[in-house]
Amino acid sequence: MENTSKPMQGRRDKLEVIIYTQTHKIVGTVHTMPASRLVDFMNSKVVELFIVVTGASVYTLPEEKLLQTADFLALNKKGIMMVLPKPPGTPIIADVQSKDTAH
Repeated sequence: MENTSKPMQGRRDKLEVIIYTQTHKIVGTVHTMPASRLVDFMNSKVVELFIVVTGASVYTLPEEKLLQTADFLALNKKGIMMVLPKPPGTPIIADVQSKDTAH
C-alpha cells in the first residue's frame, strides 16, 4: 500500500526568525507545526536537511549589508550557527552608530 500521508501539508504557524550562518544573517519567516517550539521544529525528523524561509532578506556579516532578498529560500540546516525568534519591533540591522558612540 502506498503511503499518501503528507506531513508537511496542513495548517502551519508562521514565525519570524533571525538566522546566523558563519557568513550571513538571514531574516525571514519559517512555517512550523501548530503550537510547536522553534527548537522542536529545528530538531524535527520531518525537516531533515533543509528548512524553508519565506520573505527572506540575506545580509553579509559582519557588515550587515543587504545582499539579496528572496520569496523562498531553502537553507541547509548544517550551515546554521544560531536561530532565534525575531521579537516584534526589533530592528533587522543593528544600530551601528549607537554601538560606536556607546563608551
